[in-house]
Amino acid sequence: MNGFEPSARTRSIIMPPIAGIMNRVRELRNLGTDIVSMAQAVPWYTPPDRVLSRFSEKLREARLHGYGPDPGFPGTRKLVAEDFAARRNIRLDPEKELHLTCGASQAFLSALLAVTSAGDRVCLVEPYYFDHLFAVIFSDLEPVIVPMLEKDGGWIFPMDRLEQVIEDINVLVVVNPGNPTGHVIPDKTMAELSRLTMKHGVFLLLDETYERFVFTGDGCHPWSAERLPNILTFGSFSKSLGMAGWRLGYLFGGEKILEQALKVQDSVVICPPSPAQVLLELAIGEKEWTETMSASIRLRMHACEQALDHNPHFHWRKVGGGFFTLAAYDGGATSERVALHLLEEHGIGTIPGSAFGDAGEGHVRISFGCLPPGEVDAAMERVSHMTLPRVQ
Repeated sequence: MNGFEPSARTRSIIMPPIAGIMNRVRELRNLGTDIVSMAQAVPWYTPPDRVLSRFSEKLREARLHGYGPDPGFPGTRKLVAEDFAARRNIRLDPEKELHLTCGASQAFLSALLAVTSAGDRVCLVEPYYFDHLFAVIFSDLEPVIVPMLEKDGGWIFPMDRLEQVIEDINVLVVVNPGNPTGHVIPDKTMAELSRLTMKHGVFLLLDETYERFVFTGDGCHPWSAERLPNILTFGSFSKSLGMAGWRLGYLFGGEKILEQALKVQDSVVICPPSPAQVLLELAIGEKEWTETMSASIRLRMHACEQALDHNPHFHWRKVGGGFFTLAAYDGGATSERVALHLLEEHGIGTIPGSAFGDAGEGHVRISFGCLPPGEVDAAMERVSHMTLPRVQ
């Protein structure tokens, strides 16, 4: 050994099984196995053809092939700000309060590093999105885990437990709708979170990647009522506009914080992808199409619920939005073993619940939001007949 080892910080992170699951999905498909992947949440749709046709006509424009401004093209940011104002009554200054980013993950890292110092404590609500935990550890921050409550066939936000740790944390991260749970925070609870974090000097980082897929009637953003300086919001256009491969997201919040977040963005990616911003300019006004896609996801959600209701081994967990359910199962098998069994024996790709923290064990994440129209019925037939691995 020459002594040149990776850092203990990086080695402490255990990669989630999603990469291994997806690699096995590809291997089995290459062998001719019929696989239905309900693992990775990649929507089946792209932007509509009329948008892609207009986009192809713009490919010769010079701005698509060079660097753009660090926070994104001014015209693109203006359109995004107008969209938030029209849909959600969130008033943003696109010059000072909004950045376009290289996806939601980069937006989260920019926000996180802009508001923390090494050793600060960052609270994640479990089951959490694993990339958030990675970013916390990479940044020499201390994760504080607060598990959600599983009750009456669903998940409940752990407000009581959060109040017990609020004085000892610097940042609270909330995903709404939840990944992996699909839980939607009621508007009343979101207002309480805003007041609680503001009162105790805690930054509230809101991941709203699935904000166009809320099926409960909730979804009011705190800034629609009061522009609290401790709230930073981020998300992406990957799911809402079918642009996952273009890696485009957003971050908005107070000018003072965004000035610092831009330093992170410049050092990590310089600027958001220029072609993606032009595509967004063309797609963001497709209101009827985006509403149709959201309704299609909701239909898949109901189909998945019905399929699991017919399965004696797996149990639906209530979903308020997003692309997932974190379904519970009977018995003591690990979720990783169950996910591998479902893939190898039933041809269904899922993600072990343990990837999302201890509270996720005993569950598998099933993504109904990735199924193309021709696969929905066949996929749900398989879901209704899934079994568990034999006890060894």
